[in-house]
Amino acid sequence: MMNLVLCCVSILLTQGAPAAQSSGQNARPIGAILKMDADAHRITIKSDAGPEMTITFDESTRFLRVAPGAQDLQNAAPISFSELAVADRILARGQNAGESGFFKASSIIVMTKDDLSRKRAAELAEWETRGVGGVITALNPGSREITISTSSAAGTKPTVISLAPGVILRRYAPSSVKFSDALPSRFEDLKVGDQVKALGTSNENRSRYTAEQLVSGSFRTVGATVVSADAAKSTIIITDLSTNKRMQVQVTSDSTVRRLSTAVVQMLAARIQGGKSPGASSGDGQQPKTLQSAIEELPPLGLASLKPGDAVILACTKDEDPSRAMAITLLAGVEPLFKTSSKGARALDLGSWNLDLNIIINAP
Repeated sequence: MMNLVLCCVSILLTQGAPAAQSSGQNARPIGAILKMDADAHRITIKSDAGPEMTITFDESTRFLRVAPGAQDLQNAAPISFSELAVADRILARGQNAGESGFFKASSIIVMTKDDLSRKRAAELAEWETRGVGGVITALNPGSREITISTSSAAGTKPTVISLAPGVILRRYAPSSVKFSDALPSRFEDLKVGDQVKALGTSNENRSRYTAEQLVSGSFRTVGATVVSADAAKSTIIITDLSTNKRMQVQVTSDSTVRRLSTAVVQMLAARIQGGKSPGASSGDGQQPKTLQSAIEELPPLGLASLKPGDAVILACTKDEDPSRAMAITLLAGVEPLFKTSSKGARALDLGSWNLDLNIIINAP
């Protein structure tokens, strides 16, 4: 996924300029707008490097709007300060203002939140329609092919993934649940039992797939009930229903915690039963929502709202200690899914569901 950082790096390389200099002259802060003060000629951003920064500007500062994915400034359009909005992403070019946390901009490159949202929606649709995911069951180093188990209405079936020339391989970092922290990887890094999500093209019966992009990771999906929740420590204790053993789950600022609505529960149930979930109506005449976007739009759920006995589905990283986990996604309100699973013969098999969600929700 092309984000502002990659775009601006491309722009700077095209112009033959360094991305930053140790002297502080020509440094280039990048981040999302938090607030703006027209009278003081200031913009406060949450920089991608971590701290907040104040960008100052004057009448000579140029504001340029670029489209997400742009590789240079050839099609950049002038934009005024009054057209900026909170959550727009900017790159400022200029120099440090002599005071810590302040930067004087000679030009500001802008990607608006609306432009980013539209590009992200298009990427969502592409991963939904051209994506395939599942758990690796076999690897063929000689042909560099991957066999995964995928879900269908009839149950699970094998799908063979070959790698297209120039394929982009990424793997989740062991210490992070953020897709933006996924690292470049190799075929040799893949293991049986890994979950993968691939973007590419399939044959007519979807038994074979050619991947243009593939992301992998070692995860597990757990159906559980809540024993206790400690909002102050950002931890919960759950009972894993498959083992009847307790686990301590750490929730971080990057974890996605939601309580599902009835409509989203139905979408997830369809995903479990048939591999693809029908879209939910957006209610405004627009294209139906994907499962991922429907979950993302639900309000965050505080841990204090979880009660003993609540049913949850946890997508988490694998830990050497099976009694501990770090949450990628934690979903409450899933009692109907457990009832459906217990009445039917199918297990609660979500395949690469947690990768689906994390690619979208935590994508930069």
